[in-house]
Amino acid sequence: MKEDVLFKKTPFGGFDRVEVISYIHQLKATQQKYKVLIDEKEKANLKLSRDLEDREIQVEQLRKDIKENEKMIVDLQAQVEKLSAEKAQLERRLGETGDGGADLAAETVKMCDDLVETASETAKKLVNAAEDKLNDAQKRIDKVVEKLENNDKTKPEDAKKLLKKLLKELKK
Repeated sequence: MKEDVLFKKTPFGGFDRVEVISYIHQLKATQQKYKVLIDEKEKANLKLSRDLEDREIQVEQLRKDIKENEKMIVDLQAQVEKLSAEKAQLERRLGETGDGGADLAAETVKMCDDLVETASETAKKLVNAAEDKLNDAQKRIDKVVEKLENNDKTKPEDAKKLLKKLLKELKK
């Protein structure tokens, strides 16, 4: 905007009123534009300030995470060193035993095979015993059914007693 403004002079002295008022309106409009621009800039500045604060908080959290991760790395490196030492010690012991490691593995496999064989035999015995009980029960049931079919003098109460007795024996 111009610093020095020249207004038309009127024939009776002074300045042209319309021109002065027009200039004042122009100044007010320009001032309003600048106020809007200033408000927009202040809002943008406030938003950027908030964003900056958020970023600073994030940066601080990341720094904490980095410190924790560095500590974790140190701990893990110590564990790796410890495990490496244990591995080396075990490898030395295995080397000292010579073929002992292979013998130990073979012995372990044989023991496992023996356990599996024993378990299989025991399972077969249990299955055979169960089958024997079932066969015996089937024979008894067949006798009861035969007596009932022959209209022997078997009473229904006697049949019930026989079946209950049979069930008790099967539950053992």
